[in-house]
Amino acid sequence: MSAVIARRYALALMNLAAKSEGIEEVAGGLDDLAELLSESDRLAAMFASPDVPHAEKERIVATVLQRMQAPQLVDTFIRYLVHKRRIELVDEIRRIYHELADERLGFAQAQVTVASSLSEGDEERLRTLYEKISGKKITLAVTVDPSIIGGVVTKIGSTVWDGSLRNALDTLQSEISGG
Repeated sequence: MSAVIARRYALALMNLAAKSEGIEEVAGGLDDLAELLSESDRLAAMFASPDVPHAEKERIVATVLQRMQAPQLVDTFIRYLVHKRRIELVDEIRRIYHELADERLGFAQAQVTVASSLSEGDEERLRTLYEKISGKKITLAVTVDPSIIGGVVTKIGSTVWDGSLRNALDTLQSEISGG
């Protein structure tokens, strides 16, 4: 349920940021705040505590945002989250906002699994290929997994291309045993 709520907030924030042409600025402000909350156990505990009066939380968040020099939209949005008692969703909202921002700005991440590490040249060739296929600016996240034996397994968004030797052997085995 909280993921659905976080998505709604992230979409609303994205629409506001797009109108003010500050998508990347808002992303940076959310990152700064999330980093601050993850580094300060006291601050995170204060927001989570039902014992701290709501007015005190609002006062503290106002001070934190002012010291951070958060972009105006982030400042207003975070104050709104505190007012609605939804500040615990900020990390999930940030994650979803980044996904939406990447999509809107034409960026995507390719999760690439290979049997052994790739050279920089191989990574660049894969990045170029995936950019042509997807029409987006691609960032590679490469994982080495010797169990795929050889080849490449790539996931961009919800699409998976399995060009691994393990998959080819499994397919061949099922065709032989099924036929």
